Amino acid sequence: MIFLLIIGFVLLVKGADFMVKGATGLAKKLKISEMIIGILIVGIGTSLPEIIITIKSAILGKSDIVIGNGIGSSICNILLVVGIASICKPVFIDKRLIKIHFPISIISVVILGIFCNFGGQNQITRIEAFALILLSIGYIIYTLYEGKVENRNSKVDQDKVQENEKIISNFKIFSYLLVGAIFLKYGADFVVDGAIQIANIFNLSEAIVSITIVAIGTSLPEIITSLVASINKKSDLALGNVIGSNIFNICLLPGIGRNY
Repeated sequence: MIFLLIIGFVLLVKGADFMVKGATGLAKKLKISEMIIGILIVGIGTSLPEIIITIKSAILGKSDIVIGNGIGSSICNILLVVGIASICKPVFIDKRLIKIHFPISIISVVILGIFCNFGGQNQITRIEAFALILLSIGYIIYTLYEGKVENRNSKVDQDKVQENEKIISNFKIFSYLLVGAIFLKYGADFVVDGAIQIANIFNLSEAIVSITIVAIGTSLPEIITSLVASINKKSDLALGNVIGSNIFNICLLPGIGRNY
């Protein structure tokens, strides 16, 4: 089962890496700002392992893994990812993240806590799940709108940006996305199966396994992405990745998991 976990984590990391490369290449072609890439493209891209594992766990009826994976990954993002990125390079925080996106992240945690503790029999109802999904969709729409306004008001020379950043071909974008999706699918299968086997052997709660082993493993894409972004002095990308990924983990994962 340890071998399954290792192979699964490797596939998840490489799959997320390919997906982020493909999504970032697509974003550059569409001239989406770096802020949007950090929050949406990279945020969603690095959350794909959690999303795939959530769907897999929900189909198997493992609700503890669904919730534990989302909460554990969010804790790792805030503490581990930001901590590692800040050690390498000072991380400068955009005011928009402090005033808008971080409060939204806190609100999403509060809403999930209310749903978990005050719902029927300590469970998330289908209506609450749809509300969480709608909150995620609303956040995506707002962030896209913010990016549109930002690009409209920006004085950045797009031609100069394109000279410094190589834009990959459509074939490479498609290949990255396809291979990434395949790796994520099988990586998620291995991680969930391995985590369940470990829980059974050591009589551990699946919630404990998911909030530690699975959560840290699926946070590796965020760690790697934010680390590279920090080294390259792209604080917006590093922190946007963390904030965006957290909101999707807290809202989208339980919402998707409940509806399976």
